[in-house]
Amino acid sequence: MRYASGIHLLANGLLVTMSMILLTGIGNAQELNSQVSEATLFFNQLAKTSSNPVISNMARDTLNRLEHQDGPPRTQVVVPLLEQSDASLVVPTLVNDKIMGTFIVDTGASYTVITPAMAERLEVRITPETPRVSMITANGHIRAPLVTLRNITIGELRVPSVQAVVQPIGNGDDVLLSGLLGMNFFSGMELTVKQDRLIIGVQRVSKAAAEY
Repeated sequence: MRYASGIHLLANGLLVTMSMILLTGIGNAQELNSQVSEATLFFNQLAKTSSNPVISNMARDTLNRLEHQDGPPRTQVVVPLLEQSDASLVVPTLVNDKIMGTFIVDTGASYTVITPAMAERLEVRITPETPRVSMITANGHIRAPLVTLRNITIGELRVPSVQAVVQPIGNGDDVLLSGLLGMNFFSGMELTVKQDRLIIGVQRVSKAAAEY
């Protein structure tokens, strides 16, 4: 009886520990994928082989929660913030795997923006056929070109196929800024600022995490 109780407690501890790891999304994407695979294998085997109905039921319940949990586990990406004289958040950015720039993080903007100078460095061609989007700027209502960048990378986070508006940032005098990262880049992510770091919670199965 004491032996069975010990097995029960051990299995319960394993179930709780593995569930907490998977639900909180600790570690990077590769580690999370490995944890999911190992946990699924472990709980499947436990559910099929255990003669203790309490343990087998717990294993099946955990498998069910892993399959139907509210949102996939998240992994964290930490990006250094560049020091600014104002309160703006600026991050070093790599565009199309070849051109470095500095981008403002602006979760209030719907679209990502690149400056005309950045577009030229990227050899982005804007023609009469290039689609336009309506924008309200300090100079009034405009129709700005909308292009698709192959990818944008900040830290270890690489997001493919990012639509970006070609438009000067602010008054256009700040040549150090290459663009602005809007919500179409941060879609499905959670942002937290801690001192000189931007911490991004990324869904493990999201488009952004797929190339992470």
